[in-house]
Amino acid sequence: MLKGSAREGEAALSFLSVFLHELSLTVAQIPQNGRHEARVLDDMLDTIQRVFGNKWMITLDAAYTESGLTGRIIEAGGAYFVPLKNNTRILKEWAELAFQYPSVMTYQDEERCSGETWIRTTSTQTEIPEDILLTLPAAQTLIRREHHVTHRDGHVTHEVRFAVSSVLLTAREAEDVWRQHWSIENRSHHRRDTIFYEDRCRLRQGAQGLAVLHGILLTLLQAQTRQLTDLVRRLSVPDNLMLAAS
Repeated sequence: MLKGSAREGEAALSFLSVFLHELSLTVAQIPQNGRHEARVLDDMLDTIQRVFGNKWMITLDAAYTESGLTGRIIEAGGAYFVPLKNNTRILKEWAELAFQYPSVMTYQDEERCSGETWIRTTSTQTEIPEDILLTLPAAQTLIRREHHVTHRDGHVTHEVRFAVSSVLLTAREAEDVWRQHWSIENRSHHRRDTIFYEDRCRLRQGAQGLAVLHGILLTLLQAQTRQLTDLVRRLSVPDNLMLAAS
């Protein structure tokens, strides 16, 4: 979801976008216009099918975890990967119960970043409770993702999350999909705001066209360097120097 700043008496502009991980490119986009995200995405499914045919998987946030939308995704020839959070509490409880039995497989990785150590353990279960199948048709894999984070000060945090996919996934595949989904924040949203200041944009006419142009420019720039946001920060000119130059 791309959002711009609000103006007095007006709601902020927001566009629901489909982001293709392989190209780091926004391939479809539609204004939200005050509608729930799930309803906007429903309107985009025909476009997605025309672009990608019948073999694609869409990763979603918990706001989209409902039978109507996931059923439409299956009808359109696609597959889904959706998390189970507190807004789907009953489904989450069923997932917790399912993982009291041995998982089909488990994958673990460790990452050190900015002085922190992350240990992630991803497990999959293919025995899907009936209550989950009634809400999320064609579900084939339950995913449990547990991570321990050791912070710089030695403090340790622990969290367990759950997701469901209509694709039969190994634990390693499930971890890869999950990490790709959350990389959208860094690979698209954060870069759009850092480079193009989209969150502060007050444009109304032509805003959707400008957002599309930003997506294309990002793809071209990212093809040249992986350190795009760091480069932009280094190239930033202090306000006092710009005033002196003028």
